[in-house]
Amino acid sequence: MNPVPPADVLGCPVPIARFVARTDLAVVALQHVVAYPGGCALHLHLSVRRGSLDQTTWDGIGESHAGGFRGPSDDSLQFRVSQGSLTEIGGGASYDDHRYRGDRQLWLSPLPAGPFEFSVEWRRVGLDRTATLLDGPAIADAAQRAMPYWP
Repeated sequence: MNPVPPADVLGCPVPIARFVARTDLAVVALQHVVAYPGGCALHLHLSVRRGSLDQTTWDGIGESHAGGFRGPSDDSLQFRVSQGSLTEIGGGASYDDHRYRGDRQLWLSPLPAGPFEFSVEWRRVGLDRTATLLDGPAIADAAQRAMPYWP
């Protein structure tokens, strides 16, 4: 099981463009997956508008995620899959007094053998666990089209 995407392989993208979760305040969208022989990278966009969130809650969102995801707690952003192991491999965020915007890259390994569930939960912004079903065989098929940099 690879903990990160290989550094010398051009992964094959699989377009997804799907909202995983959407509330009055928060959006989590899965833009695409990049497939490699040993796993795949999920590319997500996160957006939160402040709305009625108090200053302490708002500052907690920005401070805890602006420097990268620091791991789950009771009210933090959490991702899960029904197959494989999921690790955060990159991302970043910015926020001001009204909006938070972030991107996350998650590594799923091994490649999914069948359809699988991807879910997100972010209680701090009122987002209960929400899941979407993804096409594991399509991702595994794309992984076969990944190309090593050098033969």
